[in-house]
Amino acid sequence: MKKPGFIITQTILSLILAASVGSAVILTMDIRSGGKILPQELFHYQTKSKNTQKQTSGTVNNAESSKPAQESKQESKTESKPAEESKKSEESKKPEESKKPEESKKPEESKKPEESKVSSDGLDLILEEPKNLKENPKDLIKTVEAYGYGSDFLGFDNLILVDVGDNSTAKVYCYQKSSKDIWWNIAGEGKPITDKAFIGSGGADFDIKRGSKKTPLGFYSISEGFYIGEKPDTTFPTFQITDDIYWITDPKSKYYNQKVDKNAKKDWSSADHMISAKNANKYGLVVEFNTSSPDKNLACEIFLRCGIEPTQGSIAVPENVMKAILEWLDSNSNTYIFIAP
Repeated sequence: MKKPGFIITQTILSLILAASVGSAVILTMDIRSGGKILPQELFHYQTKSKNTQKQTSGTVNNAESSKPAQESKQESKTESKPAEESKKSEESKKPEESKKPEESKKPEESKKPEESKVSSDGLDLILEEPKNLKENPKDLIKTVEAYGYGSDFLGFDNLILVDVGDNSTAKVYCYQKSSKDIWWNIAGEGKPITDKAFIGSGGADFDIKRGSKKTPLGFYSISEGFYIGEKPDTTFPTFQITDDIYWITDPKSKYYNQKVDKNAKKDWSSADHMISAKNANKYGLVVEFNTSSPDKNLACEIFLRCGIEPTQGSIAVPENVMKAILEWLDSNSNTYIFIAP
């Protein structure tokens, strides 16, 4: 029987001998083997299938060997992140520095309109003289010249042009003369203040006869306006229609085709009680047709007033248009109406 000291010495010598020969096998303890000592290679083969033996052994070794490289790469990446972030921040700052903010840019000055429009009862009207007037409206001159008149004939301040159409319809244009004696259309170039006007149900003609239900063609002055109820915002001469106001339609009366009140000595058998036509006479203008030394054979009571249908001879326009026309005129207005076919 060998002594313990001899056994220990023998074991140490065998280990040294194995190391010197280069055939030492790294030993490890497999927990699943109940504490048996197993070679490390055998451990890998038992935990992996045979089909993946070479791949697994290579993978583990490569994984272990590549850890430092991966860690160094990760460290280099983390070290490069601040540089990238700073670069991005610098790039993001550059556009802000190079590009002027939109707010700092001077906004393009909006071109001031040559015309100052004023809203009146839903209508945009040019009531102030435009600055760059160069010539008279072509449509106005064309219409005037068609009747043998030149532009120099228009020796007044305001013109209401009634362009008669078919079936007792019409368009109404309003023109005003500037300080340079050049006219402008208060509704805008070429635009009517309304295209929903009406004339007499009998049409239009010159020297219309009484009872013809026609509207007279030609130039006529506008002497005064009228209204029922609240007065419109105008300085143009007007009268308020009350229960005492009549327009005489009796050709035998000395007041034929004139306005009278309760103080007039009655000599008529027929008259228009003006307040009875509350809608039509809400606002209006008196057209001076056959009013001076009236001819008893010619028509009477020709107005520009409110209405939405053919008339007995007057010109009818929507109520808001009629009010706007009244408020356009002022006390200095020398106004004419031109009723043209």
